[in-house]
Amino acid sequence: MRQLLRQNKTLIIFFIVLFITGCNLSEGNGQENTRTIEIGNQTVQVEIADTPQERELGLSYRDTLTQDHGLLFVFPNESRRVFWIRGCNFDIDIAYIESNGTISEIITMKKEPLDTPLYSLKEYPSKSTKIRYTLEMIGGWFEKHNVNVGTRINLSQF
Repeated sequence: MRQLLRQNKTLIIFFIVLFITGCNLSEGNGQENTRTIEIGNQTVQVEIADTPQERELGLSYRDTLTQDHGLLFVFPNESRRVFWIRGCNFDIDIAYIESNGTISEIITMKKEPLDTPLYSLKEYPSKSTKIRYTLEMIGGWFEKHNVNVGTRINLSQF
């Protein structure tokens, strides 16, 4: 009888831990890889997407993005970048950033219907071939905070 009670307690504890862990993972908030950066006079919390898998997923399948939080894509080299918006319920501002931290373009990507096939998603290519970083923020963020093309961001930590 005691052994059965111990096994039940162990199972209950196991399922509680599994449930808590599963809830934290399902949020997909990237808190384990979040940094603070300064953009102009704004402090922003950014999740870092520096692996191919993280960069491919981006902000897909999120319902919202809170103000002053974003996603910073870190690439291993400079290149022309092409982004699209998939599975988001909100518009996204994207800043294309060169290696020296200078924003070279800011584009607002408009949300698309969730059932849009991948092959028909609108693409948002950078004009520059020197893009090393991109920063995605909720639509309208850059204009609201008076952050423009030419603004420099210290990204040397990446």
